[in-house]
Parts: sequence; C-alpha cells; structure tokens
Amino acid sequence: MSQPEPNQVPPTVTQSLKPPGSQPRSCLRQITGFIGWLFTLIIAVALTLTVAGGFLYWVGVDLTTPQQIRQASTGMQTLQMVATDQAVKIHQLQTTQAQLVGELGSARERIDELEVQASELAVVATTQASYAATAVALGRSLQTAVAENGALQDQFREGQVLVAVVATVQATQNERIREVERRSERLIRFLNRLSDIAGDTADDVASPTPTSITPIPPTPTMTAQATPTP
Repeated sequence: MSQPEPNQVPPTVTQSLKPPGSQPRSCLRQITGFIGWLFTLIIAVALTLTVAGGFLYWVGVDLTTPQQIRQASTGMQTLQMVATDQAVKIHQLQTTQAQLVGELGSARERIDELEVQASELAVVATTQASYAATAVALGRSLQTAVAENGALQDQFREGQVLVAVVATVQATQNERIREVERRSERLIRFLNRLSDIAGDTADDVASPTPTSITPIPPTPTMTAQATPTP
C-alpha cells in the first residue's frame, strides 16, 4: 500500500443518517406542542380576564372608574380652592373683628370719659345754672356716643355671626375634602392591588410549562473515513 502524497488531502465523506420520516414527525410534534401551548395560554388569559371582570363588576368598578377618579380629583382641587378662599375671608373677617373690637374699646373709653365729664358738670350745674347749656351739649354728645356704641356693637355681633357661619362652612368643606381623599386613597390602593394581581397572573401564564414544547433530538451524523488507495 502506497502512502498518500504530502499535498494530497484525504477526501472525507460526511453522510447524515436520518431515520426515514423522523423529521416530519418532529416538526409535527413541535407544531402540535406549540398549538397546545398557545391554546392553553388563550384559555388561561380568557379565564383570568373573566375572573377579573367578574370581580370588578362585583366590587362595583366599571370603565368609568378612572373618569370618576379624575372628577374626584378635580372636585377635591375645587374644594381646596374654596377652602383657601374661605380661609382668606375668615382672616379678613378676623382682622375686621379686631378693628371693631379696638373701635369698641375706644368708644367705651370715650363713653367713660363723657360720663365722668357729665357727672362733674351735673355737680357744677346744681350750683351754677349758667352751666346748664354746656351740660345739655354734653348730654347730646353722650347720646351720640351711645348711639355710635350701639351701632358698633351691632356691627360686632354681625361680624361674629358671619365668622361663625364661615367657620361652619369651612368645617363642612374640610370634612368633604377628607371624605374625598379617603375614597380616592381606597380606590387607588384597590387599583394598585388589582394591577399587582393582574401582573402576577400574566407572569404565571406567560411562563410555558416544561411539557408544552417537545425538544427536537439532535440528528446523528456519521463521518466516513477514507481508505488509502494502493
């Protein structure tokens, strides 16, 4: 037997040994497994959506819930603006009340001074008749001051009533704001919980089972070795 030449590469023959009919069967199994997995996924998603829809219908959540949340948020902002305006009005009324209290105190001091002067003039009038006209003028001034004091007291009472009414309205608005905030928080927590449940369900459904797709076995190949020619 002669040895092959140095520059001559021995020919290699590669022959793939495939059992007849194995490739179509493996493709058919793969397609069948994929269709079964897809059908299982569709059924699982349909069941999940049905259960989620039934649960949402049972708890009273419908397609208008996001709109209701937006409306509630808008209403809460409006109520907050109204509460702010009421607070500004209350501050203004409190300032006015403080001014009225100061004016009322000044009027009372003036009344006290006029009363002292009237007492002194009354004593003098008993001894000197010439001071009668002055006493009458001071009496008229006293009556005017008393009338002004009565008007100031009426304004003060009206201011107190208005402050009480505004405080009642503000308390009602604050209670409504707190109720809207509590409802919004409960609804947001419920939607977040429902979103987490839906996400977990989608993750569980999206992960295929180990038996859903049949793995394709590797095709054996055989390499024929060349026999050196004599």
